[in-house]
Amino acid sequence: MKRFSYFLLAITAILTFAQCDDNTEGLGSSIIPGNDIISAETKTFHATSRTILANDSILANNSEVYLGQFTDPESGTVFNSSFITQFGCAEGFELPEDGVVGDSSTYLKLRLYFNEYYGDSLNAMRCEVYELDNTLQEGIPYYTNLSPEDFYEQGKTPLAAKTFNAIDFTQHDTILYGEYTRHIEIPLPSSIGNRFVKMYYEKDEEGKIIGKKHFANSEAFINDVFKGVYVKCTHGDGTVIKVYRARLDLGFQRYIKSSSGEKDSIQALTAPFYSGKEVLQANKFNNNNLTELLDENGHTYIKTPAGLFTEVTLPVIEAMESCDTINSAKLVFTRYNQTGGATSNAHQTLLMVKKSDMYKFFLKNSLADNKTSYLTTFDNGNNEYRFSNISNMLKHCYSEYTKGIESDSNWESSNPDWNKVVLIPVKTTKDSNGNVVKIVHDISISSMRLRGGTEYNIPIEIVTSKFND
Repeated sequence: MKRFSYFLLAITAILTFAQCDDNTEGLGSSIIPGNDIISAETKTFHATSRTILANDSILANNSEVYLGQFTDPESGTVFNSSFITQFGCAEGFELPEDGVVGDSSTYLKLRLYFNEYYGDSLNAMRCEVYELDNTLQEGIPYYTNLSPEDFYEQGKTPLAAKTFNAIDFTQHDTILYGEYTRHIEIPLPSSIGNRFVKMYYEKDEEGKIIGKKHFANSEAFINDVFKGVYVKCTHGDGTVIKVYRARLDLGFQRYIKSSSGEKDSIQALTAPFYSGKEVLQANKFNNNNLTELLDENGHTYIKTPAGLFTEVTLPVIEAMESCDTINSAKLVFTRYNQTGGATSNAHQTLLMVKKSDMYKFFLKNSLADNKTSYLTTFDNGNNEYRFSNISNMLKHCYSEYTKGIESDSNWESSNPDWNKVVLIPVKTTKDSNGNVVKIVHDISISSMRLRGGTEYNIPIEIVTSKFND
């Protein structure tokens, strides 16, 4: 026991004297036997990258939708966006018990509220509105290359059409530049509004109103009364608006008692039906001429809301079989400076995810696990995206590879994406403690180039360690 105490005292003395000297070099080696000394070094390997089409990988369901068309001045690609939306009926929805004047509506208007737009505010755009014949279904993943024709009869007459500008200069300046909520107002046929009223006041044989059941909740309203609309842009190029809320306003009148106590006065009222998070809606995106950008040398593209991603092939086998122990692996993507306004802004957050997982990641509402997926934010000062340590990704891919070829010699050929990751722009939601609790596609209108492609291999700096012989 005494010998053990003396040993601890000696170790304490060594550390104490070492702390008194600013030069701590060799401190570890002075107390570790020579044949156990660990050495570390940095090795550089290289990843390759290329541009790939997003195609059907972007989920269309989103709380925000886009409408319009513009031609990208940098690449000449044409982006067009339309959308499908349904409308919800508030719980406890009611119309006047004693009916409305004329048993009909005075108007039905579709309002598209937007807080952002891209392009020319003076550009004249024209959109058309079609009533849906089929509804979006809960639990079905819809993607931005969906076919609107699956939801309405192609060739049918639109309910309405509207020519609009991003800024409505017919409004007075005090409204336009004050607390004005920008929106596009599209009158719909009165027959649709009359249908709403007629169905609500449907009566049984005893004269009791039973039509309220069609307005009991959003599901009943969508299935029984109005399945929704498809809105598409038909003319104009140069403007896209981001719609954060669509609303149907049903106008009607009712008799009210005047000061004489008789129902001889008329009151005008509006009943709203909202789109948004409570009901389903989906974007439809078209990008033309993107294939011409796939093979450009010296860089790769990332274009949103739908279009192009960057695919990266990691040097998994070379790195894992050249290093005893990988402590860290840093991978940096440099963004080229661009001009061209808002559409050339850098995306704030990038997700790196295994290519084989890129669909299920969003379908399952997954979070980055720092093994098969990572998040990073744009470093504006250095104009780059830095993934500081993807060592777990390399180890996971190598483990998957070794297990695969052990059981099947042709495993690699049947799993060509085993060592590939994809860079996808995302938006994150954080809780009060700053923890990421939700990750969704970033569908903002933006485009950027990253250094890479066929002319440049991207370095991966790996810190490796080993025990000396």
